[in-house]
Amino acid sequence: MASRRLWASVTALAVAVTGTALALSTAGTSGAEVQPAAAAAALPDGFKHVGYSTASGGTAAAIPYDKLTHVMYSFARPNADGSLQPLQNTAKLEQIVQLARPHGVKVMIAVGGWMDGDDSAFETLAATPEGRARHVQALVGLVDQYGLDGVDMDWEYPDPGVSAERFTLLMSELSTALHGRGKLLTAAVSSKNAGSGVQPEVFALVDFLNIMTYDGGTPHANVDWTVDAVNWWKGRGLPAGKAVVGVPFYSRPSFLTFADLVARDQANADRDCVVVNGKDECYNGLPNLRTKTSWALANAGGMMNWQLAMDATGTYSAVTAIYETATAASGS
Repeated sequence: MASRRLWASVTALAVAVTGTALALSTAGTSGAEVQPAAAAAALPDGFKHVGYSTASGGTAAAIPYDKLTHVMYSFARPNADGSLQPLQNTAKLEQIVQLARPHGVKVMIAVGGWMDGDDSAFETLAATPEGRARHVQALVGLVDQYGLDGVDMDWEYPDPGVSAERFTLLMSELSTALHGRGKLLTAAVSSKNAGSGVQPEVFALVDFLNIMTYDGGTPHANVDWTVDAVNWWKGRGLPAGKAVVGVPFYSRPSFLTFADLVARDQANADRDCVVVNGKDECYNGLPNLRTKTSWALANAGGMMNWQLAMDATGTYSAVTAIYETATAASGS
């Protein structure tokens, strides 16, 4: 969505250096996840807590690995022939993998993104068997090179019809290649309006879908709008356990980060709208996030955020609010 594109390149911060050792990947051999020896965040069984981290936003060391189950590194960009553009800030990705392993956190590569609304590379590569095969090979190579746990496909967006059929073919071939190697396959999908290009056949091919339930609703990403969007996907046949509820760590219309909003006034952490520079800026405050998490515990498969570098810290952390709500429900 628009916020994702804007903030993917806003902040260029130095990557801290650490010496944490690598641990082995623990993905299952048929696409199902296996609990690692050192378990990920102590969340209810099967409940995902997913955070996106961009090449330029924040540092690897700042990610709260002890409260997450998955980190999606964003983005690998496709070329029209199926190959990939050079990955940005590989040192950060390598450090994320090192820091995530002791916590049992899965690290995946997110592919695509908004790309200024130009999905022509995906449309072209997915149109031929050769293009799809080259893309699958490139992604498997990237997963192997960096010791990743899988791929998060973020084609924004396949259209209904021929485009949707080609997306299904691509996802089927990715599923075979990745699941056959014990890796994961997920996808980031529209909250609702642009989701029709994802055919129900895809639901069986993925481990879960990250539903981008933000950049919509009045006020922005409110609870009722979010529930309706997730239920739309479930109504099309998506199993509840594969429906991961996305939340924004920023406001609309000006894309102020949650960290910035809290820094202006700590009381903003408990609000959903506030006037800044004469504009009504609406976002998800901590009570909103707790409500959504409670709903997801009963009706979905997890929570996802865009993006980690936008979160406040300490008492006002949105990641912490989600984590504490989920773990309280599980008795952890």
